[in-house]
Amino acid sequence: MSSRPKAAAYGRLSEDPSQASGLRTRPKAAAVDSDSEEEDNSKLSDRELAKKKWVQRLNWVWRKCEAAFWVGVSCLMIWWTNFFRVIWEHPSVNRTYFYLALACLFFNIALLGYLTLWCHCVKGIKDPWETHNPKAIPVMAVMGVCTTLFFFFAFWRVWGFLTLVIEIVLFFGFVNSAHFLPSGNLGAVFMFVIFFGAWFTSEMIPHEGLAHYAPRASTTPRPF
Repeated sequence: MSSRPKAAAYGRLSEDPSQASGLRTRPKAAAVDSDSEEEDNSKLSDRELAKKKWVQRLNWVWRKCEAAFWVGVSCLMIWWTNFFRVIWEHPSVNRTYFYLALACLFFNIALLGYLTLWCHCVKGIKDPWETHNPKAIPVMAVMGVCTTLFFFFAFWRVWGFLTLVIEIVLFFGFVNSAHFLPSGNLGAVFMFVIFFGAWFTSEMIPHEGLAHYAPRASTTPRPF
Protein backbone atom coordinates (compact mmCIF):
# COMPACT_ATOMS: atom_id res chain seq x y z
CA MET A 1 0.00 0.00 0.00
CA SER A 2 2.86 2.36 0.65
CA SER A 3 4.11 2.00 -2.92
CA ARG A 4 1.13 3.74 -4.51
CA PRO A 5 1.79 7.30 -3.22
CA LYS A 6 5.40 6.97 -4.32
CA ALA A 7 4.31 5.88 -7.79
CA ALA A 8 1.84 8.74 -8.06
CA ALA A 9 4.45 11.21 -6.94
CA TYR A 10 6.89 9.79 -9.45
CA GLY A 11 4.28 10.16 -12.20
CA ARG A 12 3.68 13.80 -11.33
CA LEU A 13 7.41 14.49 -11.31
CA SER A 14 7.98 12.98 -14.74
CA GLU A 15 5.06 14.90 -16.25
CA ASP A 16 6.33 18.26 -15.01
CA PRO A 17 8.19 19.80 -17.97
CA SER A 18 10.09 22.23 -15.78
CA GLN A 19 11.66 19.32 -13.90
CA ALA A 20 11.88 16.84 -16.76
CA SER A 21 13.82 19.19 -19.03
CA GLY A 22 17.56 18.94 -18.66
CA LEU A 23 18.08 22.46 -20.01
CA ARG A 24 16.09 24.03 -17.22
CA THR A 25 18.14 22.32 -14.52
CA ARG A 26 21.35 24.09 -15.54
CA PRO A 27 20.89 27.11 -13.22
CA LYS A 28 20.24 24.74 -10.31
CA ALA A 29 23.36 22.77 -11.14
CA ALA A 30 25.36 25.99 -11.34
CA ALA A 31 24.02 27.05 -7.95
CA VAL A 32 24.99 23.67 -6.50
CA ASP A 33 28.49 24.02 -7.95
CA SER A 34 28.91 27.49 -6.44
CA ASP A 35 27.73 26.23 -3.06
CA SER A 36 30.12 23.29 -3.19
CA GLU A 37 32.96 25.65 -4.15
CA GLU A 38 32.19 27.85 -1.15
CA GLU A 39 32.20 24.78 1.08
CA ASP A 40 35.56 23.72 -0.35
CA ASN A 41 36.96 27.19 0.25
CA SER A 42 35.80 27.11 3.86
CA LYS A 43 37.91 23.99 4.40
CA LEU A 44 41.07 25.63 3.05
CA SER A 45 43.61 27.42 5.19
CA ASP A 46 44.47 31.09 4.71
CA ARG A 47 47.65 30.17 2.86
CA GLU A 48 45.80 27.84 0.50
CA LEU A 49 43.13 30.48 -0.15
CA ALA A 50 45.81 33.06 -0.97
CA LYS A 51 47.51 30.54 -3.26
CA LYS A 52 44.22 29.84 -5.04
CA LYS A 53 43.61 33.55 -5.59
CA TRP A 54 47.10 34.00 -7.04
CA VAL A 55 46.57 31.05 -9.38
CA GLN A 56 43.34 32.62 -10.61
CA ARG A 57 45.06 35.95 -11.14
CA LEU A 58 47.95 34.36 -13.02
CA ASN A 59 45.50 32.44 -15.21
CA TRP A 60 43.73 35.71 -15.98
CA VAL A 61 47.02 37.38 -16.88
CA TRP A 62 48.03 34.42 -19.04
CA ARG A 63 44.73 34.54 -20.97
CA LYS A 64 45.17 38.26 -21.58
CA CYS A 65 48.79 37.80 -22.73
CA GLU A 66 47.77 35.00 -25.06
CA ALA A 67 44.95 37.10 -26.49
CA ALA A 68 47.29 40.07 -26.92
CA PHE A 69 49.77 37.82 -28.73
CA TRP A 70 47.20 36.68 -31.30
CA VAL A 71 45.86 40.20 -31.80
CA GLY A 72 49.39 41.56 -32.28
CA VAL A 73 50.39 38.77 -34.68
CA SER A 74 47.24 39.28 -36.75
CA CYS A 75 47.94 43.02 -36.98
CA LEU A 76 51.52 42.32 -38.11
CA MET A 77 50.23 39.79 -40.63
CA ILE A 78 47.81 42.31 -42.10
CA TRP A 79 50.58 44.91 -42.34
CA TRP A 80 53.17 42.49 -43.81
CA THR A 81 50.85 41.07 -46.47
CA ASN A 82 48.62 44.14 -46.91
CA PHE A 83 45.98 41.47 -46.98
CA PHE A 84 42.91 43.53 -47.74
CA ARG A 85 44.55 45.24 -50.72
CA VAL A 86 46.11 42.16 -52.26
CA ILE A 87 42.89 40.13 -52.21
CA TRP A 88 41.12 42.78 -54.28
CA GLU A 89 43.90 43.85 -56.64
CA HIS A 90 46.18 40.85 -57.24
CA PRO A 91 45.49 39.33 -60.68
CA SER A 92 46.28 35.78 -59.52
CA VAL A 93 43.34 35.62 -57.11
CA ASN A 94 40.82 33.01 -58.25
CA ARG A 95 37.71 35.17 -58.33
CA THR A 96 35.24 32.28 -58.42
CA TYR A 97 36.47 30.78 -55.15
CA PHE A 98 36.95 34.25 -53.72
CA TYR A 99 33.33 35.25 -54.23
CA LEU A 100 32.12 31.89 -52.91
CA ALA A 101 34.23 32.41 -49.78
CA LEU A 102 32.85 35.91 -49.33
CA ALA A 103 29.30 34.60 -49.63
CA CYS A 104 29.92 31.97 -46.93
CA LEU A 105 31.74 34.46 -44.70
CA PHE A 106 29.06 37.12 -44.82
CA PHE A 107 26.35 34.50 -44.34
CA ASN A 108 28.04 33.60 -41.05
CA ILE A 109 28.46 37.26 -40.14
CA ALA A 110 24.79 37.93 -40.88
CA LEU A 111 23.73 34.94 -38.76
CA LEU A 112 26.05 36.03 -35.98
CA GLY A 113 24.60 39.52 -36.13
CA TYR A 114 21.10 38.09 -35.92
CA LEU A 115 21.96 36.02 -32.84
CA THR A 116 24.02 38.63 -30.97
CA LEU A 117 22.48 41.94 -31.97
CA TRP A 118 18.86 41.13 -32.79
CA CYS A 119 18.08 38.19 -30.51
CA HIS A 120 20.29 39.14 -27.56
CA CYS A 121 20.45 42.95 -27.66
CA VAL A 122 17.09 43.91 -29.19
CA LYS A 123 14.74 41.09 -28.19
CA GLY A 124 16.51 40.43 -24.90
CA ILE A 125 16.77 36.64 -25.27
CA LYS A 126 19.25 35.46 -22.63
CA ASP A 127 19.04 31.73 -23.36
CA PRO A 128 21.99 29.98 -25.06
CA TRP A 129 21.92 29.80 -28.84
CA GLU A 130 21.44 26.03 -28.84
CA THR A 131 18.19 26.54 -26.93
CA HIS A 132 16.28 28.99 -29.12
CA ASN A 133 18.21 28.37 -32.37
CA PRO A 134 19.59 24.82 -32.15
CA LYS A 135 20.59 24.62 -35.83
CA ALA A 136 22.59 27.86 -35.86
CA ILE A 137 25.89 26.50 -34.52
CA PRO A 138 26.07 23.45 -36.87
CA VAL A 139 25.21 25.64 -39.86
CA MET A 140 27.85 28.21 -38.89
CA ALA A 141 30.42 25.43 -38.44
CA VAL A 142 29.76 24.04 -41.92
CA MET A 143 29.87 27.50 -43.49
CA GLY A 144 33.09 28.25 -41.62
CA VAL A 145 34.78 25.18 -43.07
CA CYS A 146 33.56 26.13 -46.55
CA THR A 147 34.87 29.67 -46.06
CA THR A 148 38.32 28.38 -45.09
CA LEU A 149 38.53 26.03 -48.06
CA PHE A 150 37.29 28.57 -50.60
CA PHE A 151 39.73 31.23 -49.38
CA PHE A 152 42.57 28.70 -49.52
CA PHE A 153 41.81 27.84 -53.15
CA ALA A 154 41.25 31.50 -54.03
CA PHE A 155 44.63 32.68 -52.67
CA TRP A 156 46.76 29.62 -53.49
CA ARG A 157 48.48 31.31 -56.44
CA VAL A 158 49.08 34.42 -54.34
CA TRP A 159 50.51 33.08 -51.07
CA GLY A 160 50.70 29.30 -51.45
CA PHE A 161 50.77 27.44 -48.13
CA LEU A 162 51.12 30.78 -46.35
CA THR A 163 47.40 31.21 -47.04
CA LEU A 164 46.54 28.66 -44.35
CA VAL A 165 48.79 30.43 -41.85
CA ILE A 166 47.15 33.77 -42.67
CA GLU A 167 43.68 32.32 -42.18
CA ILE A 168 44.55 30.78 -38.80
CA VAL A 169 46.26 33.94 -37.52
CA LEU A 170 43.46 36.26 -38.59
CA PHE A 171 40.80 33.96 -37.13
CA PHE A 172 42.49 33.73 -33.72
CA GLY A 173 43.23 37.45 -33.76
CA PHE A 174 39.60 38.33 -34.38
CA VAL A 175 38.30 35.90 -31.75
CA ASN A 176 40.79 36.98 -29.08
CA SER A 177 40.09 40.66 -29.62
CA ALA A 178 36.95 40.08 -27.54
CA HIS A 179 39.18 39.89 -24.43
CA PHE A 180 39.80 43.64 -24.68
CA LEU A 181 36.23 44.73 -25.42
CA PRO A 182 33.57 45.72 -22.89
CA SER A 183 31.03 43.10 -21.97
CA GLY A 184 27.40 43.20 -22.98
CA ASN A 185 25.79 44.83 -25.98
CA LEU A 186 28.54 47.39 -26.48
CA GLY A 187 31.16 44.69 -26.82
CA ALA A 188 29.04 42.86 -29.41
CA VAL A 189 28.75 46.04 -31.47
CA PHE A 190 32.51 46.64 -31.25
CA MET A 191 33.19 43.13 -32.58
CA PHE A 192 31.36 43.98 -35.78
CA VAL A 193 33.09 47.37 -35.96
CA ILE A 194 36.48 45.60 -35.79
CA PHE A 195 35.48 43.09 -38.46
CA PHE A 196 34.28 45.64 -40.99
CA GLY A 197 36.95 48.19 -40.09
CA ALA A 198 39.70 45.69 -40.88
CA TRP A 199 38.66 45.76 -44.55
CA PHE A 200 39.78 49.40 -44.77
CA THR A 201 43.24 48.92 -43.22
CA SER A 202 44.85 48.90 -46.67
CA GLU A 203 44.37 52.67 -46.80
CA MET A 204 46.83 53.06 -43.91
CA ILE A 205 49.54 50.65 -45.16
CA PRO A 206 52.17 52.39 -47.32
CA HIS A 207 53.28 49.34 -49.36
CA GLU A 208 51.56 46.94 -51.73
CA GLY A 209 52.36 43.87 -49.66
CA LEU A 210 55.67 42.21 -48.81
CA ALA A 211 54.75 38.53 -48.98
CA HIS A 212 52.79 37.59 -52.09
CA TYR A 213 54.16 36.05 -55.23
CA ALA A 214 54.66 38.25 -58.25
CA PRO A 215 51.93 37.92 -60.89
CA ARG A 216 52.72 35.32 -63.49
CA ALA A 217 53.57 36.61 -66.94
CA SER A 218 50.92 35.96 -69.54
CA THR A 219 51.83 33.31 -72.14
CA THR A 220 49.27 34.42 -74.71
CA PRO A 221 50.87 36.17 -77.70
CA ARG A 222 50.13 39.83 -78.03
CA PRO A 223 48.34 40.95 -81.20
CA PHE A 224 50.35 43.08 -83.58
